Amino acid sequence: MHVRAGRLATRRYKVRRRKAGWLLLIAGIGLGFGVSSYLRHVQPFPQAQISAQPAPTLPPEETQADERTIALAGQSWYALQIGVFDDASAASQEAEGYRARGAGGYIFRKDGCRLLAAAYTARADAQAVMSRLKTRHGLSTEIVEIVSPEITLRLSGQKGQLTALTDAFSAMEKLCWHLYQLSLSLDRQETEAAEALTALQSERDTLSVLSARLQSRFGASAPAAVLGLKQILDDCVQSLTAASAAKNLTQLGAQVKYCHLECICRMAAYASVLTQ
Repeated sequence: MHVRAGRLATRRYKVRRRKAGWLLLIAGIGLGFGVSSYLRHVQPFPQAQISAQPAPTLPPEETQADERTIALAGQSWYALQIGVFDDASAASQEAEGYRARGAGGYIFRKDGCRLLAAAYTARADAQAVMSRLKTRHGLSTEIVEIVSPEITLRLSGQKGQLTALTDAFSAMEKLCWHLYQLSLSLDRQETEAAEALTALQSERDTLSVLSARLQSRFGASAPAAVLGLKQILDDCVQSLTAASAAKNLTQLGAQVKYCHLECICRMAAYASVLTQ
């Protein structure tokens, strides 16, 4: 199976908005940092190649040779950073306190352990929340830009393998947006807890099935890129399971933010590797 990185038009999505309603509620604890931005520079043009062995046991209709193209849309997310730590254990302890107050508390490992609260599609949205946190809670934050490159993957291999990969990529792309929309909706009190839990459980079940399909289609000889994607699916399943166990709306909102941050950060890092 061969994969090459190219360029494609960025897909655009719309998020339903109501008149007022700001996005992130964090009480009480403050760490002081200046306002700045951090940009991950990614070149979308380098060539990449992945080779996969035929799957050992697939139905005849899935073993046919096939070729297809997978388009991964580029996207920039603007995350609010509430702390930077040299030690991962210290970052984890601090993250727990923030999650109890409604922040995502995701640890983004780049130049240290960066503690992120939530992410937005527009810098202006992140700046507005940053200003509110400073004014109302005395909390200084920074904006971290998470960049996922635009990629066109050209694949060749067995039909069953390519279908499993296509479905997994599509599911992760949709998950990032579903979690973002769900996070906004919970913050605006537009979605009840029961509805949100049903959505999370549905996403978890979908990812579990797709992970199992990757395992069965590629077997023990799966290339590193497939194993990497499967690991992201499995980790997101664990995070979605934890979110489904939230005991109140504050915990639920925090866990949804965490899942969203994990989704965008992991997929951005994965896409960057594919372009190298």
